[in-house]
Amino acid sequence: MDTAVRFPTTPKAVKAHALKLSPRMNVEKAFQAIMRNCLDQIEANETGVIKYHDVESLHQMRVGLRRLRSALGMFDDVLSLPVALRQELDWLVAQLGPARDWDVLAGSTLPAIRGSVDALAPLVPVQLAAADRANALHAVAAEAVASERYQDLIGHLERWLDERGWRAMQLPADRVRLKMRIADFAKAILEKDQQRLLKRGRKLKHADPEARHRVRIAAKKTRYAAEFFASLYPGKTVRPYVRALASLQDELGLMNDASVAGGLLAQLSEADASLRDGSAFVRGYLAGRGGQGDGKLRKLWKRFVPLRAPG
Repeated sequence: MDTAVRFPTTPKAVKAHALKLSPRMNVEKAFQAIMRNCLDQIEANETGVIKYHDVESLHQMRVGLRRLRSALGMFDDVLSLPVALRQELDWLVAQLGPARDWDVLAGSTLPAIRGSVDALAPLVPVQLAAADRANALHAVAAEAVASERYQDLIGHLERWLDERGWRAMQLPADRVRLKMRIADFAKAILEKDQQRLLKRGRKLKHADPEARHRVRIAAKKTRYAAEFFASLYPGKTVRPYVRALASLQDELGLMNDASVAGGLLAQLSEADASLRDGSAFVRGYLAGRGGQGDGKLRKLWKRFVPLRAPG
């Protein structure tokens, strides 16, 4: 059963465009290019989110936001986004996140279970209820992106970026670091991210959902950094590194989706007693399958560990 809402003229969701940095760029110029790339991805998906409530447009807008916040974190030692803008970014993330969680449950997690078990009947009303929640939350996301508050946020971010608003808040030492070559800055970032991921990954064996989530976040940040700086290094070095990170992130993401699904199913049970049996069945199924991905995850981790960060 396909619960996704589709329209014949739904625009194609827009992924991030390839980012080209020059090794001769300084840190400030590279930051502006990276931030512009993230903002372009966010803004390119506005119509799909507002007008069509498109699942993939929402997903790509959220990816753009995650990339943007990751970039801000990378450069946080040399420049800072004003607190008010950080708070507005947090608001936007909170408006979009719930819809995506329910999209995954209704459009991915539950269909996968229905394709694996014989007892379909208790799952149908659960999937329909999850799809209803997702649709309602897409309306919330659309309203947020169509709002004056969102437009103000994007406008302020673009002005801050174009006018280099961080300069007014900087110390002299920070200004010096902004003039250093991006290649040197990138090397330090990639090595730092690699070490953080390796440290967290040592605890993957028998890790609980919270520990796996920490590894997933570290893998995601490391991957974004590698993609941001990919054009500075030979493709034969970057591509295997990014592929290994993407595979690791994807597997950890599937495990996280199952963990999130448990909480969403509990919400459905509390809201509608008729969904308790179906929700309990799914939660039990997910709990029973919980350890099945450990072997694959360990293989992916062993594949990643010997790789060196580009640079």
